[in-house]
Amino acid sequence: MLGSTILGFHTRFHCKNFIETVDRYLEARIEHEHSTITFGGEETLVESYPISIEWPLPEAQRDWPSPGQCRAEVFERLGIPNDHRVAVGVDRFDYTKGILERLHAVERMLEKHPEWVRRFTFVQVAAPSRSALEEYRLFGSASGRPPSASTGASAGPRRRWCGCWRSTTNTTRSTSCTGPPTSAGDQPARRHELVCKEFVAARDDERGVLVLSRFAGAAREMPEALIVNPYHVEETADALYQALTMPPGEQRERMASLRSTVREFNVYRWAGRMLSDAARLRLRQRVSMRVQRHHGN
Repeated sequence: MLGSTILGFHTRFHCKNFIETVDRYLEARIEHEHSTITFGGEETLVESYPISIEWPLPEAQRDWPSPGQCRAEVFERLGIPNDHRVAVGVDRFDYTKGILERLHAVERMLEKHPEWVRRFTFVQVAAPSRSALEEYRLFGSASGRPPSASTGASAGPRRRWCGCWRSTTNTTRSTSCTGPPTSAGDQPARRHELVCKEFVAARDDERGVLVLSRFAGAAREMPEALIVNPYHVEETADALYQALTMPPGEQRERMASLRSTVREFNVYRWAGRMLSDAARLRLRQRVSMRVQRHHGN
């Protein structure tokens, strides 16, 4: 890894962890001010590069179905009553992603605000992952039950629990436009860097609410989202309620700002930043070599 010119991570926290690991286990020169590591005579820049998406072209957007069509399709497919508000979580089906904690948060939100019982549906879109491993099979079994079934509590006769929607296809457009307020899932880092931005790009009606993990690199870029610790049940439950009750005007203000950010800091800006950083580091190295030659003469 230290043979690279630049080494990119999703968050500054991950950069810090890597630099501290190198400092602990390798004899290397670390410049914290410039975030560089010199090892074996080679210099590496360690920086955070939250990945982004290609902003959809106007021609592509014209071919999109309307939010109302997407909403009707999803509601019919899953048997959701037309008067329900919907939250959508999108994750890889992995027990490290906080899915069970999220399901408990949904249950907790309904306990604190029983007026939303029979008026709210949570849909978890989960891409299959490592299904051959026993731990993941057990996790799949546990997540298919309501939290109350896992804890021994009673969910009550009025509550209808929806299990996970396992999918290997691209469901971003249809799940993003199920109608306001839609709350995207709050998984930690990596794939969520793309999912949350795809959600924002799909909301051309400027409605819906994004609930975002504090551990995602995008959390620093998208402060207009509702930022939560995905492993904190109470905090996530409160964020879900805030999303459900957010006035349309506030939704539009937040979503318009989010869309502006994602449009500007798209995948081309992401790639260009890495290339420009690599070029800057190479120039710095060449200047340093020329200075050393002058001193040698």
